[in-house]
Amino acid sequence: MKIQFPASSLLSLLALAPPLFAAETVLVADNPAATASALVPTAGNGGNTLPVADWTNVAAPPNSANWTTGTTGVGYEASPGSGTSYSALLGLDLLASMRNLTTSAYIRVPFTIDQPTLSSARGLFLEMKYDDGFIAYLNGVQVTSANAPGQPGPSSAASANNSDSRALQYEQFDLSAFLPLLNPGTNMLAIHGLNDGANSSDFLIVPRLTASDATPPVWPNLQLGSPVTSANSPVDLINAGDGSGRLFIAERGGRIRIWDGGALRTFLDIRSRVNTNDSGGDERGLLGLAFSPDYATTGHFYVNYISSNASRRGDTVISRFSVNTANPDDALETSEEILLVIDQPQSNHNGGQIHFGPDGYLYIGMGDGGGAGDTGSGHGSIGNGQATNTFLGKMLRIDVEGTPDPGSNYAIPPDNPFLLDPQVPNEIWAFGLRNPWRWSFDRKTGDMYIADVGQYDWEEVNFVPAASTGGENFQWRRIEGFNIFNSGTALTKGTSTDPVFEYDHNAGSSITGGYVYRGDAFARMEGIYFFGDYNSGRIWGLQRDPSGNWIDREFLDTSLRISAFGEDEEGNLYVASLFTGDIHQLSDTRGSNYLQVIAASFTPQGRARISFGTETGRRYQLQWSTDLQNWTNLGASRRASGFELELTGILPALNLPEAAYFRALELAN
Repeated sequence: MKIQFPASSLLSLLALAPPLFAAETVLVADNPAATASALVPTAGNGGNTLPVADWTNVAAPPNSANWTTGTTGVGYEASPGSGTSYSALLGLDLLASMRNLTTSAYIRVPFTIDQPTLSSARGLFLEMKYDDGFIAYLNGVQVTSANAPGQPGPSSAASANNSDSRALQYEQFDLSAFLPLLNPGTNMLAIHGLNDGANSSDFLIVPRLTASDATPPVWPNLQLGSPVTSANSPVDLINAGDGSGRLFIAERGGRIRIWDGGALRTFLDIRSRVNTNDSGGDERGLLGLAFSPDYATTGHFYVNYISSNASRRGDTVISRFSVNTANPDDALETSEEILLVIDQPQSNHNGGQIHFGPDGYLYIGMGDGGGAGDTGSGHGSIGNGQATNTFLGKMLRIDVEGTPDPGSNYAIPPDNPFLLDPQVPNEIWAFGLRNPWRWSFDRKTGDMYIADVGQYDWEEVNFVPAASTGGENFQWRRIEGFNIFNSGTALTKGTSTDPVFEYDHNAGSSITGGYVYRGDAFARMEGIYFFGDYNSGRIWGLQRDPSGNWIDREFLDTSLRISAFGEDEEGNLYVASLFTGDIHQLSDTRGSNYLQVIAASFTPQGRARISFGTETGRRYQLQWSTDLQNWTNLGASRRASGFELELTGILPALNLPEAAYFRALELAN
């Protein structure tokens, strides 16, 4: 917005100037550059006492004579003949100066950007091949980091190990918020490289910096709120879509509970029918819940549980129940209609999630039957994921609300993909799953996201667009993530379909799928698929960039045993922790009015006072400019302790302009 003043010194306010478009420009390439330099800080070369400001800015550091020039790829490798060799990436081998001596290296990479490119750039992206950690600075300001300690020093080590295979792949960091730090002409990308201990066998830093014409994807600053309620071993969080606003919580032991802001109350109790054993490796219990798309009329809902009945003990049961017409908070335990029973050879890899698709049919995610590697008794010679004579390791699709087929409790949808194949049961919609514990549909688009739990090395997310007619083969047990698991396993049926995302077991070892956010409260969460890991407690987001590429971001590293995500009728997202039973809402520190100017005042003498919406814990600096290109700090920066902040400053009397623009810049933490 713009404000005019009836004084000789006129001031105007610009909250945030809209950026323009530009072609993609590589600012720092990933090949060695003569102008780049590196230093392993020691007492002898002055690096141990070098302040951050002295080596991360454009100006030459006081000990510049001790820096080694000529590369952007720095590091060392003790075993260059390994299958994950770094040697081809190393422009500067630091083995002699780092091994058994230190864990840090400083890297300075000067680069230039011209005024037209800078004026029109909308995105700024740093890509890093690194092992094991780093801290990156632009013109002296810290902009991103990975595996870095909270208070780094010249001898700091990485806080975690980045696997060799991951180090060979670029990881992207979005620095678009820091475009205002760049100046036309020479700039400095400075990196504090962190090794995983002085005795680590390798160290690698390879940066690439790019300015892009594409509007960068928006990411939230995700918050994990205090528990909204707590249940007993929650494994599924579902709404009924009936306008009641209730959230239904499936407890592994066999109860379904209702939460709508107050105390929990019991909706269904079938604990006597559910097989639950808490011994090691046991994944049985009440595992899934789905409400009919027409639940408000039919009162039908469906459950997936492992049976304790003597005749089908340990088997998967898909049943229909009905609500008490006299009490919407009470389901009728006596109304159970068993629709499908599936034999389970072991106690784990049962899948469990069930959902109605946009087409009105019930989808059932089935694991491969348990054990390890989809082998052994009950898995056949090629494993259940590829076997054509079992529902295990498949996604099923059946019609449970229409007229059942003769002799069956449900109907087969007429467009199921394998109807004309006599080798494949008609219920099968997709092949090649290991354990799709939690998966979901995007409530807006109808796209399907399947989080498939991995075996020894890789966890994966599979994506099925709403336009799919089924028939995908997600390739287990031949493939785990993007990697060969069992080369001797041939793919049998369907279309080979790769995942869209994987992570290795340094980050977690049991993926828990979530949902795409479609609520109204947090605009920056819109369209992002949120998921987590049961063992590590990490929570990620996944979305597509403007080019259609899948990009991810790790948001939180929690202590939760993440057993389920869920969404209520308003599209709010929740996450459940199995052992504590706590259920938290996920939110963004920014609502739809982030950086909205709340109040602003200016005086002819150059005093500016601006209040605006903020993110708690973030630091902001008020700046001014006369041309929207060159910005000068005004007053001191401040860290926001709430969702509103006031910044003030006085323009220098000698530089008081006729018109000035103001902005609030978010600084790196």
